[in-house]
Amino acid sequence: MKQVKILDVNVDAVSPEEAKEKITEFIRSKKPHLVITANSLMVNHASNDEYLKNVFNNAGLVVADSIGIVLAARLWGVRLRRIPGIDLMLELCSVISEKGYKVFLLGARDDVIRKAGGNLRLKFPSIKIAGLHHGYFKEDSTGEEEILDAIKSAKPDVLLVGLNTPYQEKWIYRHLKELNVPVCMGVGGSFDIISGRLRRAPRWMRGAGLEWFYRFWIEVWRLKRLALLPVFMYKVILQRIKK
Repeated sequence: MKQVKILDVNVDAVSPEEAKEKITEFIRSKKPHLVITANSLMVNHASNDEYLKNVFNNAGLVVADSIGIVLAARLWGVRLRRIPGIDLMLELCSVISEKGYKVFLLGARDDVIRKAGGNLRLKFPSIKIAGLHHGYFKEDSTGEEEILDAIKSAKPDVLLVGLNTPYQEKWIYRHLKELNVPVCMGVGGSFDIISGRLRRAPRWMRGAGLEWFYRFWIEVWRLKRLALLPVFMYKVILQRIKK
């Protein structure tokens, strides 16, 4: 599988169809795999965080979830297809429903995750949701242990984790072998959108690669992160010049 290294983080050059097939192979293997939908801020963070960089470079699959990653790859002569995390999640849910696999949902508020689970059942009537749990728990607490036990008891084929990035990727990686779930994927705020709590960007904005701007617009608290996007591109260009 072809890869491009962006700020020393490996990103896989796959199409949406290839990503879907690769993830299906992971499920069939019965061995634990981490799937990451990478955006510019995550990769920028990983460039300053050796543990997170290690998480990325040991993942089973890393896809480009943002236009920034796509543009950065072009500087290295690699054409990436953007694969939004929520789209990949819904494609995965389609596979889960069709093949009779089981999924566990973890993240968001309790009312949000329950609504998201209900909406997924409406969209995919045959989907088997092995369990769901909100994402408000403390690390190394009794609550976290209960969640881990619940996931292990449910024995899902897929675990979808909607916590803050990049915390969710670190959390999954730390518990990957213990949970032994074939596919574990961080989905960020996707549960908020699926539940209906938040709206997704209009289709034209998605097609133009402006979904990130829409998220900043409707969630003003994200604006402070906007300043990190030029930093990311500066680092990428500087690395390209040096090499």
